[in-house]
Amino acid sequence: MVIRVRKLNEQHIMQNRIFLIHGFNKGASDMYPLERSLASFGYDCLTLNYPLRFHPFENATAYLRQMLNRLPDGEQVFLVGHSTGGLVIRDVLSSPDCAAKVKRAVLIATPSQGSQLARHAHRVQPFTRLYKTIASITPEFVGDYAFQPSDVEMGAIAGDRSNLFLGKMIREQNDGRVETSSVYDRGLKDFLVLPYGHKDIHHRRETAEFVHRFLQTGMFYG
Repeated sequence: MVIRVRKLNEQHIMQNRIFLIHGFNKGASDMYPLERSLASFGYDCLTLNYPLRFHPFENATAYLRQMLNRLPDGEQVFLVGHSTGGLVIRDVLSSPDCAAKVKRAVLIATPSQGSQLARHAHRVQPFTRLYKTIASITPEFVGDYAFQPSDVEMGAIAGDRSNLFLGKMIREQNDGRVETSSVYDRGLKDFLVLPYGHKDIHHRRETAEFVHRFLQTGMFYG
């Protein structure tokens, strides 16, 4: 697991540390634009590289649990995840011990109700056997998964610009990969839709600004 750390003074890290979690079939570098934007607001970002391609997303969850459990007593962090990375966050927050280490969390383009494209891909067995994360983000799997309620305030940002070819396979409004409605979950503190696609929504400065607002206030327009 690769972690990039920007060194700041100890007091700053205690108050403003963020763990950034990438999505399916991506690596840490996909989160670097968001990292740079959030760093400009004064955050210390740890961008983690997780096994979200050839393994079920629970493998990534185990890594994040370890990271949180290593934090000193009394220290809390923010969590920000893109796409499947948001499901990793939701799973981790199901653990009271881990949730106690988190101040707030933001999920960006996360298929909280599952992905229709993942359902289609899951039917192609050779593809699914290789990319095991796919099975973890089907509507059937996510619907049956035991995400437990948490006291941690979560916000979610969805996109509604279907600017990718595969988005044409989705009948309802989507970001080219994930249905806009799938990003919503009733356990959210706040929900926002931006006019961006799945592959670029987390690279936009505007998205980072809304993430910053939520982390500080618990609302996107707070």
